[in-house]
Amino acid sequence: MPIAETIIIVWCLGIGLADLYARRIPNILTLGLGLIAIGWLLITGQAMLGANWQSVALGVVASLLLTLPAYAARMLGAGDVKCLLVIALLGPWHTMLLTFVIAAMLASVFGLVYMLFIRLRTNQAIPKRWMPFGAALSAGLLCVIGMVK
Repeated sequence: MPIAETIIIVWCLGIGLADLYARRIPNILTLGLGLIAIGWLLITGQAMLGANWQSVALGVVASLLLTLPAYAARMLGAGDVKCLLVIALLGPWHTMLLTFVIAAMLASVFGLVYMLFIRLRTNQAIPKRWMPFGAALSAGLLCVIGMVK
């Protein structure tokens, strides 16, 4: 396994655990890998997952178009926006898009199971809590990396 993939996998585990445990994505994780990804792109001319800068730029724009409206509507947190932005810096635009689609499906299934569990267990209204979408994004990226192999 190349070093770039190892770094990304460890990052995904850190993001997922932090978001599940604290419901926050630490800026040090997103900024850290973001700077590594930009440096990698500048030094090698390719992204960490092997894409040219044009594809990365398209992914960055697409990630912002996908997440900023949801952030403005208070449906996503700032950490989720930054997390998808970093994912866009890691590889081609379609990796970011596929990661987002898988994450949305995972979060939907998790949310439905959570609501059903709360409803059956307590028969109370479902509490208004943020879903850990950063954990779903990291799991989605791991799925995409696994599919490429």
